[in-house]
Amino acid sequence: MPTGRAVESGRAERERAGIVRAAHRLIGRGGGTTAIEDILRAAGVNRRTFYRHFPSKDALVLAMQREAGELVRNRLRAAVGGAADGRAAVIAWIEEFLGIGWHERQAREGRTFLAPEVGMVAGIADALEDVHACHREILVEAFGRAREDGTLPAAVPGRDAFAVHAVVLRCLEMRARARLDRPYPVVRDEIVRLFVPGAGSER
Repeated sequence: MPTGRAVESGRAERERAGIVRAAHRLIGRGGGTTAIEDILRAAGVNRRTFYRHFPSKDALVLAMQREAGELVRNRLRAAVGGAADGRAAVIAWIEEFLGIGWHERQAREGRTFLAPEVGMVAGIADALEDVHACHREILVEAFGRAREDGTLPAAVPGRDAFAVHAVVLRCLEMRARARLDRPYPVVRDEIVRLFVPGAGSER
C-alpha cells in the first residue's frame, strides 16, 4: 500500500505534468502572450501550486525545453545504439529526428518553442543551443563510428553532423509552420541520399 510520502509524490508529479501540458497547449497555439493565470486555469491548479513547481513562467518554459530535449536525446541514443554499423547509425539518427515533424504529439509540442513569446524568455537561446549540441553530438559519434568501421570512410564527423542537423532542423521548422506538406518517406529519402553516399538503392 502506498505510503503518505508516495501519495504526495504522485500528486506532485501529476500537478507538474498538468501544468506542462497546459502550457504546451496554450503557448503552442500562438497569437500572443500566455498569462500564468491562463495556464493555472487550464491545468486546474492555483498560483501556490504553480510556484511550488516553478519559480516563474520563464522557468517553466526553460524546464519544458530541457525535458523535451532530453526525450529526443534518449530516442536518438536508442535509435543510433541499435544500428548495425556506423552508416546505419547515421541513417537511424536522420529517421528518428526527422520523424518528430510527422509525429502528431511531438510535432504539437515542438510548435510551442516556435511561439514568439518563447523567444522572449531569458536564457532560452543558450538553453536551445545546449539541446541542439546534445542532439548533434550523438550524430557526430555516429559519423565517427561510420568512418572507423569503413561504412562512410570519407566522413568528417563534426562538419557532416552540423550540416545534417541544420537541414533536418529546417525541415522540422517548415513542417511546424505548415510549409512542408510532402510525405515523411519522401523527405527522409532526399536527406539520406544527400548526406549518405550510396544510399537510395536499398530504399
